[in-house]
Amino acid sequence: MTEPVTTVTSAVHVQSSTIRVQGPRRRSAAREFFRKPSTWIYLGVLVLLAGFSFLGPLVTADPRSTAFAVLSGPDGTNLLGTDSLGRDLLARMAIGGQSSLLVGVAVAAICLTIAVLVGGLAGFYGGIADAVLKRVSEFFQVIPSIILALVTVAILGASLPLIVVILGFTMWPAVARIVRAECMRVRELGYVESARAAGFHSLRIFWSDVLPNVFPPVLVATTLTVGRAILAESGLAFLGLGDANRPSWGALLFDAQSYMQTAWWLTFFPGAAIFLVVLSANMLGDTLNDSLNPTLDRVK
Repeated sequence: MTEPVTTVTSAVHVQSSTIRVQGPRRRSAAREFFRKPSTWIYLGVLVLLAGFSFLGPLVTADPRSTAFAVLSGPDGTNLLGTDSLGRDLLARMAIGGQSSLLVGVAVAAICLTIAVLVGGLAGFYGGIADAVLKRVSEFFQVIPSIILALVTVAILGASLPLIVVILGFTMWPAVARIVRAECMRVRELGYVESARAAGFHSLRIFWSDVLPNVFPPVLVATTLTVGRAILAESGLAFLGLGDANRPSWGALLFDAQSYMQTAWWLTFFPGAAIFLVVLSANMLGDTLNDSLNPTLDRVK
Protein backbone atom coordinates (compact mmCIF):
# COMPACT_ATOMS: atom_id res chain seq x y z
CA MET A 1 0.00 0.00 0.00
CA THR A 2 2.91 2.37 0.48
CA GLU A 3 4.39 2.02 -3.02
CA PRO A 4 1.63 3.95 -4.91
CA VAL A 5 1.79 6.75 -2.36
CA THR A 6 5.55 6.96 -2.85
CA THR A 7 5.11 7.07 -6.61
CA VAL A 8 2.54 9.86 -6.45
CA THR A 9 4.65 11.82 -4.00
CA SER A 10 7.74 11.53 -6.17
CA ALA A 11 5.68 12.54 -9.22
CA VAL A 12 4.45 15.67 -7.47
CA HIS A 13 8.01 16.42 -6.39
CA VAL A 14 9.28 16.04 -9.94
CA GLN A 15 6.53 18.29 -11.25
CA SER A 16 7.09 21.04 -8.70
CA SER A 17 10.86 20.96 -9.10
CA THR A 18 10.50 21.10 -12.87
CA ILE A 19 8.13 24.05 -12.80
CA ARG A 20 10.38 25.95 -10.39
CA VAL A 21 13.10 25.92 -13.02
CA GLN A 22 10.88 27.94 -15.36
CA GLY A 23 10.86 31.03 -13.13
CA PRO A 24 14.59 31.85 -13.26
CA ARG A 25 14.64 31.01 -16.94
CA ARG A 26 11.89 33.53 -17.67
CA ARG A 27 13.55 36.18 -15.51
CA SER A 28 16.79 35.59 -17.40
CA ALA A 29 14.98 36.00 -20.73
CA ALA A 30 13.41 39.25 -19.50
CA ARG A 31 16.80 40.59 -18.43
CA GLU A 32 18.27 39.63 -21.78
CA PHE A 33 15.40 41.34 -23.59
CA PHE A 34 15.74 44.64 -21.73
CA ARG A 35 19.53 44.51 -21.88
CA LYS A 36 19.58 44.91 -25.66
CA PRO A 37 19.83 48.50 -26.98
CA SER A 38 17.41 47.73 -29.81
CA THR A 39 14.68 46.98 -27.25
CA TRP A 40 14.88 50.46 -25.77
CA ILE A 41 15.10 52.12 -29.19
CA TYR A 42 12.00 50.50 -30.65
CA LEU A 43 10.12 50.50 -27.35
CA GLY A 44 10.89 54.21 -27.05
CA VAL A 45 9.49 54.84 -30.53
CA LEU A 46 6.25 53.07 -29.64
CA VAL A 47 5.95 54.91 -26.32
CA LEU A 48 6.58 58.27 -28.00
CA LEU A 49 3.98 57.64 -30.71
CA ALA A 50 1.45 56.33 -28.18
CA GLY A 51 2.05 59.32 -25.90
CA PHE A 52 1.71 61.69 -28.83
CA SER A 53 -1.53 60.05 -29.94
CA PHE A 54 -3.27 59.93 -26.57
CA LEU A 55 -1.80 63.03 -24.88
CA GLY A 56 -1.24 65.19 -27.96
CA PRO A 57 -4.92 66.20 -28.37
CA LEU A 58 -4.70 67.90 -24.98
CA VAL A 59 -2.17 70.46 -26.25
CA THR A 60 -2.72 70.60 -30.04
CA ALA A 61 -5.29 72.63 -31.95
CA ASP A 62 -8.81 71.45 -32.63
CA PRO A 63 -8.49 68.81 -35.40
CA ARG A 64 -11.83 69.95 -36.86
CA SER A 65 -10.98 73.64 -36.98
CA THR A 66 -10.51 75.14 -40.47
CA ALA A 67 -9.13 78.47 -39.25
CA PHE A 68 -5.66 77.99 -40.76
CA ALA A 69 -4.36 78.61 -44.26
CA VAL A 70 -5.13 75.92 -46.80
CA LEU A 71 -2.27 73.56 -47.76
CA SER A 72 0.27 75.48 -45.75
CA GLY A 73 3.61 73.73 -45.29
CA PRO A 74 5.21 73.02 -41.92
CA ASP A 75 6.04 76.24 -40.07
CA GLY A 76 6.08 77.70 -36.59
CA THR A 77 2.30 77.87 -36.38
CA ASN A 78 1.51 74.46 -37.86
CA LEU A 79 4.46 72.16 -37.17
CA LEU A 80 3.31 69.54 -39.67
CA GLY A 81 1.42 71.87 -42.01
CA THR A 82 -2.28 71.97 -42.88
CA ASP A 83 -4.55 69.99 -45.18
CA SER A 84 -6.83 71.01 -48.05
CA LEU A 85 -9.48 72.34 -45.62
CA GLY A 86 -7.07 74.32 -43.47
CA ARG A 87 -7.00 71.83 -40.57
CA ASP A 88 -3.86 71.35 -38.50
CA LEU A 89 -2.15 68.10 -39.57
CA LEU A 90 -0.41 67.68 -36.21
CA ALA A 91 -3.76 67.59 -34.42
CA ARG A 92 -5.22 65.18 -36.97
CA MET A 93 -2.13 62.96 -36.70
CA ALA A 94 -2.70 62.67 -32.94
CA ILE A 95 -6.37 61.74 -33.36
CA GLY A 96 -5.56 59.35 -36.19
CA GLY A 97 -2.89 57.64 -34.11
CA GLN A 98 -5.46 56.70 -31.50
CA SER A 99 -7.52 54.78 -34.04
CA SER A 100 -4.54 53.03 -35.65
CA LEU A 101 -2.95 51.96 -32.36
CA LEU A 102 -6.26 50.85 -30.85
CA VAL A 103 -6.94 48.70 -33.90
CA GLY A 104 -3.53 47.04 -33.64
CA VAL A 105 -3.81 46.26 -29.94
CA ALA A 106 -7.48 45.21 -30.05
CA VAL A 107 -7.00 42.87 -33.02
CA ALA A 108 -3.93 41.32 -31.38
CA ALA A 109 -5.92 40.75 -28.16
CA ILE A 110 -8.77 39.06 -30.06
CA CYS A 111 -6.33 36.89 -32.00
CA LEU A 112 -4.50 35.86 -28.83
CA THR A 113 -7.70 34.96 -26.99
CA ILE A 114 -9.17 32.85 -29.80
CA ALA A 115 -5.82 31.26 -30.64
CA VAL A 116 -5.18 30.18 -27.05
CA LEU A 117 -8.62 28.60 -26.74
CA VAL A 118 -8.77 26.92 -30.15
CA GLY A 119 -5.12 26.08 -30.73
CA GLY A 120 -4.43 25.22 -27.10
CA LEU A 121 -7.33 22.81 -26.72
CA ALA A 122 -6.64 21.21 -30.11
CA GLY A 123 -2.95 20.69 -29.38
CA PHE A 124 -3.38 19.48 -25.81
CA TYR A 125 -6.29 17.08 -26.22
CA GLY A 126 -5.70 15.91 -29.81
CA GLY A 127 -8.01 13.33 -31.34
CA ILE A 128 -11.47 14.51 -32.41
CA ALA A 129 -11.04 17.88 -30.73
CA ASP A 130 -7.85 18.49 -32.72
CA ALA A 131 -9.50 17.43 -36.00
CA VAL A 132 -12.57 19.63 -35.52
CA LEU A 133 -10.73 22.71 -34.26
CA LYS A 134 -8.10 22.34 -36.96
CA ARG A 135 -10.79 22.40 -39.64
CA VAL A 136 -12.32 25.50 -38.06
CA SER A 137 -8.92 27.18 -38.10
CA GLU A 138 -8.36 26.25 -41.74
CA PHE A 139 -11.79 27.62 -42.67
CA PHE A 140 -10.98 31.04 -41.24
CA GLN A 141 -7.45 30.93 -42.62
CA VAL A 142 -8.57 30.66 -46.25
CA ILE A 143 -10.84 33.71 -45.91
CA PRO A 144 -8.95 36.82 -47.12
CA SER A 145 -9.32 39.37 -44.34
CA ILE A 146 -9.12 42.37 -46.65
CA ILE A 147 -11.74 40.99 -49.07
CA LEU A 148 -14.08 40.06 -46.22
CA ALA A 149 -13.62 43.50 -44.69
CA LEU A 150 -14.33 45.18 -48.02
CA VAL A 151 -17.57 43.24 -48.50
CA THR A 152 -18.74 43.64 -44.90
CA VAL A 153 -17.99 47.35 -44.75
CA ALA A 154 -19.73 47.89 -48.07
CA ILE A 155 -22.86 46.15 -46.74
CA LEU A 156 -22.97 47.23 -43.09
CA GLY A 157 -21.10 50.53 -43.29
CA ALA A 158 -17.68 51.56 -42.06
CA SER A 159 -17.09 51.58 -38.31
CA LEU A 160 -13.94 51.02 -36.29
CA PRO A 161 -15.38 48.28 -34.00
CA LEU A 162 -16.62 46.37 -37.04
CA ILE A 163 -13.19 46.54 -38.69
CA VAL A 164 -11.55 45.32 -35.45
CA VAL A 165 -13.92 42.34 -35.23
CA ILE A 166 -13.41 41.38 -38.88
CA LEU A 167 -9.62 41.57 -38.69
CA GLY A 168 -9.53 39.77 -35.34
CA PHE A 169 -11.69 36.87 -36.53
CA THR A 170 -9.64 36.40 -39.71
CA MET A 171 -6.09 36.81 -38.37
CA TRP A 172 -6.19 34.42 -35.40
CA PRO A 173 -5.43 31.14 -37.28
CA ALA A 174 -1.77 32.08 -37.75
CA VAL A 175 -1.31 32.43 -33.98
CA ALA A 176 -3.47 29.37 -33.28
CA ARG A 177 -1.19 27.14 -35.35
CA ILE A 178 1.76 28.17 -33.17
CA VAL A 179 -0.24 27.55 -29.98
CA ARG A 180 -1.30 24.12 -31.24
CA ALA A 181 2.24 23.10 -32.18
CA GLU A 182 3.65 24.24 -28.84
CA CYS A 183 0.91 22.48 -26.85
CA MET A 184 1.57 19.25 -28.74
CA ARG A 185 5.24 19.55 -27.79
CA VAL A 186 4.74 20.52 -24.14
CA ARG A 187 2.10 17.86 -23.42
CA GLU A 188 4.76 15.17 -23.97
CA LEU A 189 7.24 16.64 -21.47
CA GLY A 190 8.04 14.94 -18.22
CA TYR A 191 6.39 17.33 -15.80
CA VAL A 192 3.07 17.05 -17.67
CA GLU A 193 3.26 13.26 -17.49
CA SER A 194 4.07 13.58 -13.79
CA ALA A 195 1.04 15.78 -13.23
CA ARG A 196 -1.16 13.22 -14.99
CA ALA A 197 0.31 10.45 -12.85
CA ALA A 198 -0.38 12.51 -9.73
CA GLY A 199 -4.07 12.55 -10.66
CA PHE A 200 -4.52 16.21 -11.54
CA HIS A 201 -7.46 17.07 -13.80
CA SER A 202 -6.57 17.64 -17.45
CA LEU A 203 -8.01 21.18 -17.48
CA ARG A 204 -5.93 22.06 -14.44
CA ILE A 205 -2.80 20.74 -16.19
CA PHE A 206 -3.71 22.65 -19.35
CA TRP A 207 -4.23 26.02 -17.67
CA SER A 208 -1.52 25.90 -15.02
CA ASP A 209 1.27 23.81 -16.56
CA VAL A 210 0.93 23.77 -20.35
CA LEU A 211 -0.26 27.25 -21.32
CA PRO A 212 2.33 29.21 -19.28
CA ASN A 213 5.09 27.30 -21.05
CA VAL A 214 3.79 27.86 -24.60
CA PHE A 215 3.42 31.62 -24.28
CA PRO A 216 6.95 32.74 -25.33
CA PRO A 217 6.56 31.99 -29.07
CA VAL A 218 2.89 32.99 -28.90
CA LEU A 219 3.80 36.43 -27.56
CA VAL A 220 6.23 36.88 -30.43
CA ALA A 221 3.52 36.03 -32.96
CA THR A 222 1.11 38.40 -31.21
CA THR A 223 3.51 41.34 -31.51
CA LEU A 224 3.72 40.68 -35.24
CA THR A 225 -0.09 40.66 -35.42
CA VAL A 226 -0.14 44.25 -34.15
CA GLY A 227 1.77 45.44 -37.21
CA ARG A 228 -0.32 43.32 -39.57
CA ALA A 229 -3.56 44.73 -38.14
CA ILE A 230 -2.39 48.34 -38.43
CA LEU A 231 -1.36 47.77 -42.04
CA ALA A 232 -4.70 46.10 -42.84
CA GLU A 233 -6.72 48.92 -41.27
CA SER A 234 -4.57 51.53 -43.01
CA GLY A 235 -5.15 49.76 -46.31
CA LEU A 236 -8.92 49.80 -45.81
CA ALA A 237 -8.85 53.47 -44.82
CA PHE A 238 -6.65 54.27 -47.80
CA LEU A 239 -9.32 52.72 -50.03
CA GLY A 240 -11.91 54.99 -48.44
CA LEU A 241 -13.51 52.30 -46.26
CA GLY A 242 -12.35 53.57 -42.88
CA ASP A 243 -14.49 55.04 -40.13
CA ALA A 244 -15.26 58.61 -41.18
CA ASN A 245 -16.04 59.60 -37.59
CA ARG A 246 -12.64 58.42 -36.31
CA PRO A 247 -9.90 59.19 -38.86
CA SER A 248 -6.78 57.02 -38.78
CA TRP A 249 -3.36 57.43 -40.34
CA GLY A 250 -4.58 55.44 -43.32
CA ALA A 251 -7.54 57.83 -43.72
CA LEU A 252 -5.12 60.76 -43.75
CA LEU A 253 -3.28 59.08 -46.63
CA PHE A 254 -6.59 58.63 -48.43
CA ASP A 255 -7.36 62.36 -48.07
CA ALA A 256 -3.88 63.26 -49.35
CA GLN A 257 -4.04 61.28 -52.61
CA SER A 258 -4.89 64.32 -54.72
CA TYR A 259 -2.10 66.43 -53.23
CA MET A 260 0.88 64.08 -53.31
CA GLN A 261 2.85 66.34 -55.69
CA THR A 262 1.85 69.70 -54.25
CA ALA A 263 1.70 68.97 -50.51
CA TRP A 264 4.27 66.31 -49.64
CA TRP A 265 3.73 66.62 -45.88
CA LEU A 266 0.19 65.23 -46.12
CA THR A 267 1.52 61.82 -47.17
CA PHE A 268 4.98 61.85 -45.59
CA PHE A 269 4.04 62.20 -41.91
CA PRO A 270 1.15 59.68 -41.78
CA GLY A 271 3.16 57.21 -43.87
CA ALA A 272 6.21 57.66 -41.64
CA ALA A 273 4.08 57.06 -38.52
CA ILE A 274 2.66 53.81 -39.94
CA PHE A 275 6.14 52.69 -40.99
CA LEU A 276 7.67 53.41 -37.57
CA VAL A 277 4.91 51.65 -35.62
CA VAL A 278 4.94 48.51 -37.78
CA LEU A 279 8.75 48.42 -37.86
CA SER A 280 9.04 48.87 -34.09
CA ALA A 281 6.42 46.21 -33.32
CA ASN A 282 8.07 43.70 -35.66
CA MET A 283 11.58 44.42 -34.40
CA LEU A 284 10.47 44.11 -30.78
CA GLY A 285 8.94 40.76 -31.65
CA ASP A 286 12.20 39.65 -33.27
CA THR A 287 14.22 40.81 -30.25
CA LEU A 288 11.80 39.05 -27.90
CA ASN A 289 12.16 35.87 -29.94
CA ASP A 290 15.97 36.04 -29.67
CA SER A 291 15.74 36.54 -25.90
CA LEU A 292 13.33 33.65 -25.38
CA ASN A 293 15.26 31.35 -27.73
CA PRO A 294 18.96 31.97 -27.02
CA THR A 295 20.00 29.01 -29.17
CA LEU A 296 19.02 30.99 -32.27
CA ASP A 297 22.16 33.11 -31.87
CA ARG A 298 24.29 30.03 -32.52
CA VAL A 299 22.44 29.29 -35.75
CA LYS A 300 22.56 32.82 -37.16
